[in-house]
Amino acid sequence: MNKKLIALALAALPAAAMADVTIYGQIRGGYEYNKTYSSTLSKDANGKPQGSSEINDWTSRLGFKGSEDLGNGLKAIWQVESRLKIDGSGDPTKQEGNLGGRDTFIGLAGDGWGQVRLGRLSNYPNLDMEQVDPGYYSDQSVGGLGMFTRLDTRVNNAIRYDSPNWYGFSYMVLWGVDEARAQASDGSRTNNQLINIGLSYENSGYFGKYSFVNMGDSNKVGSGLKDWHRLEAGYNANNIYAAFGYQQVRGYLGQATTTVGGVTTVTGFADKGGVAYNLNALNAAFASNAGSFNASQLVKTKELALTGGYTFGSFTPYLSYVKGYDVSIGGSTLSKSGYDQFVLGLDYALSKRTDVYTSYGHVNWKADNLTSESSFGLGLIHRF
Repeated sequence: MNKKLIALALAALPAAAMADVTIYGQIRGGYEYNKTYSSTLSKDANGKPQGSSEINDWTSRLGFKGSEDLGNGLKAIWQVESRLKIDGSGDPTKQEGNLGGRDTFIGLAGDGWGQVRLGRLSNYPNLDMEQVDPGYYSDQSVGGLGMFTRLDTRVNNAIRYDSPNWYGFSYMVLWGVDEARAQASDGSRTNNQLINIGLSYENSGYFGKYSFVNMGDSNKVGSGLKDWHRLEAGYNANNIYAAFGYQQVRGYLGQATTTVGGVTTVTGFADKGGVAYNLNALNAAFASNAGSFNASQLVKTKELALTGGYTFGSFTPYLSYVKGYDVSIGGSTLSKSGYDQFVLGLDYALSKRTDVYTSYGHVNWKADNLTSESSFGLGLIHRF
């Protein structure tokens, strides 16, 4: 009886109330065999990664979006998008499983001047770049370029402006407000507001994109991102896929210490905060190098990524290579702190909306006595 009442209530709604609402999403997941530091249940007694069979979500999502014509070329726009976890897991710190945990906003769009939105919004690399990383994989896997894209995220308390397209050129500006304004050690208030500027050119399959992010005076709190540059360029047309990426990240890390008999010793790094590649690699490199560091020293990382693919029939194979250069701390290079990564992926289109995807990824860490990581994945992707 209740189902009949609901159906009657929906049928009674005015057609205009439903006309501009779109329901969309993707269900993505598969089997993975991971031998990585990110897999929580695959370590031996020495903390080395061991092989683990896993059924993982590959960033599924469900969204609702719509618009209203306000006249004179002006529209109200809105979106509510949420993360789904088809494997039954979830990380509350990443808004996973929360309604509106992904890009969720309200805004205005106009003919000739672009659009402005406010809410929880993607930074430019997360929404508009990542051409070097076309694959599907979980947070535990190295079967994709998760380290290269580790800072691609969403910003709370944000406002973002996107320009119209002028003969292939466009730009955006995002401002993330620092509502906390915490107190620094010197008694002053911090201001870790986020500023993100993105530039783009696309024409006849060629593309070039640049992003710059600044986190204000992050050095006052001794950890976190300071600034970040990303450049991507390539070609995607006529069955050819080629992408190049380069990024430089600067920021500050905490330090792990031990105290014995009243004497405190620095033992390594704490909380990478997205500034560096991998805490295990940094601490392994730190242990094999003489000297110490403090949280006021600027940390800098540089990475280069290349991806190529070609579509024939329903098949599209991809090959990616990423090089992470040795980390610089306080102007000095920490030797053996970089990495090399290879990813081989294959996408098979069962239809316009459903794909089978498989990949194998391998990361070779340069640090002494640090185990390499690898992942194999096989799964399905459906878009609606």
